[in-house]
Amino acid sequence: MALEGDLGEFPLTDIIQLLDLSKKTGGVEIRGQRSGQLFHGWLYFRDGKIIGAELPGVAPLEAVYTFFTFSSGPFRFHDDRILSQPTIAVSNEVIIMEGIMRQDAWINIHQHVSSLSLVPRLVPNPSSGHTEINLEAEEWRILTMVDGRNTIGQIAQRSSLGEFRTCEIIAQLLQSGLIENRALSPGETLAPEFERIATSLLGTGAPGVLQDAYKQASVFDPSRATGDQMLAVVDFFEMRVTPIVGAVRASQAAKELRARTHEVLG
Repeated sequence: MALEGDLGEFPLTDIIQLLDLSKKTGGVEIRGQRSGQLFHGWLYFRDGKIIGAELPGVAPLEAVYTFFTFSSGPFRFHDDRILSQPTIAVSNEVIIMEGIMRQDAWINIHQHVSSLSLVPRLVPNPSSGHTEINLEAEEWRILTMVDGRNTIGQIAQRSSLGEFRTCEIIAQLLQSGLIENRALSPGETLAPEFERIATSLLGTGAPGVLQDAYKQASVFDPSRATGDQMLAVVDFFEMRVTPIVGAVRASQAAKELRARTHEVLG
């Protein structure tokens, strides 16, 4: 079954319903985009029913709901990509309903949290129209991790609350005036993205290869790197990984890195 396209034109809901009706077994490869960030994951089906999902650092069911928040990005169905052990038991109907709710909620969250690379910090003297501010336990957990150094993505990982819930709380704290976003240098914004894309390509070997690329580009502190320096890092990274993963995959990863860099630089 030839099924491929772009999420911007063919929403995930339609993909799920089509595969359900046709009772297909296989995996949908998704390279989604959201708020300038790139994601690579898989959504698995057996006889048309969702049975699993993969997205680096995200639990299977949460990965499915994350796919619903992608604004665009290519997808392709592979009938030879089989998941032997199911990791999701929720029905397609429930997933679609929750996914659409997440999609709508993310639009509102995005107005305040435009990227996981943002670094929130505490407001020294917050002002509020209320006499007191009452926070839930999860909100306190997030607030204690806001230190002007951790990105929202890092806070999401360390909090164990998931990306969506973390961003939802961050948006609430921003609106309440308790925290604010700190402006980042190109290197601060891009370094986590470079690490994520490199890890997706190389796995546990990514840090060493990436550090070698930084060294060759004379970047000794990525957080202080300029946009031009980060582009140089991409060139060295591509040369370094080509013998490891092949020219096609190396070029594709480098293309993602360059695209993200140019988005940050505007």
